[in-house]
Amino acid sequence: MNKIAIALIAIAASWLSLPASAQDHPLLGRFEGAKQVGYKVSTFDEANIITGPIDEKRSRQQSGPGWETVEGKVFTLYYKLPPGRTGLEALRNYQQALTAQGFEVPFTCSTASGNCFTDGQKYPGLFLGLALDGATDLPKLELGDFVRNFFGDGAGRYLYAKLNRPGGTVHVSLAFSEQESRGRTVIARVIETGKMETGKIQVVDASQLGKEIDQTGKATVYGILFDFNKADIKPESQPQLKQIADLLAKAPSLQLNVVGHTDNQGGGPYNLKLSDSRAFSVVAELVTRYGIDRSRLTPSGKGLEQPVASNADEAGRALNRRVELIRR
Repeated sequence: MNKIAIALIAIAASWLSLPASAQDHPLLGRFEGAKQVGYKVSTFDEANIITGPIDEKRSRQQSGPGWETVEGKVFTLYYKLPPGRTGLEALRNYQQALTAQGFEVPFTCSTASGNCFTDGQKYPGLFLGLALDGATDLPKLELGDFVRNFFGDGAGRYLYAKLNRPGGTVHVSLAFSEQESRGRTVIARVIETGKMETGKIQVVDASQLGKEIDQTGKATVYGILFDFNKADIKPESQPQLKQIADLLAKAPSLQLNVVGHTDNQGGGPYNLKLSDSRAFSVVAELVTRYGIDRSRLTPSGKGLEQPVASNADEAGRALNRRVELIRR
């Protein structure tokens, strides 16, 4: 490491404290004197990150220039800055510390200046909401009104940084409130991209599917997987699809409604269309690959309308992303 890099790290360390607990991310640190009021980690999840000025007309769908969707281990950390410290001061110090560690910082913006959107408008509340990507579920908070305080009058700042490593890119998304009267706050997300643990899906065999349908009129299936934001069935879904086909072959009079469900990431109409398309894909696969009579299968989607668990964390969202086989 050269002398300049060492000097920069030393300067950064004087402003950003070393991790004060196991709940600070080691690459991010903590602004000196800041109080952590919330923390969560998802072993593997997807995150929508603002990487540059975004188009207001497409921002609600989290699409278009200025967006990137990444998958990996997701850390979300919530902090309250000490009195007298501003969002700008925190942003500049994080920027300096991250740069010293080799991060690129390709985008920063302020809702007050209008440089967060491509059209130069401010839309402060909209931008902060999109920057958080729904990360406003705060477990065991000491400050129950943290999120309300964060949005406040909508004034805020944002920083995006990334670090390319051999094991995968690390993305950092930092949103800073400027609500002085209630206390300035920071919501940080760190996404460590990398390989997902596999072999976690248990295939429900034909006999178990038949038993559930006989007893309750339906069976829930989690072993059918799709590409992100698409209706394309992943190859690892074939063992589960084969078991459904075996069930239908053994029970020639059985007719099923094939119903797709999603979590709440994205709008209602979008998820309804996605779940409908995925249900059609399942039916098409059973017909074309396994020779099931199309008249025995009726596809439909329910989108996010019928959750079976909370959407507040990835464990609950994973339960909501499912296919149901309902006897008709």
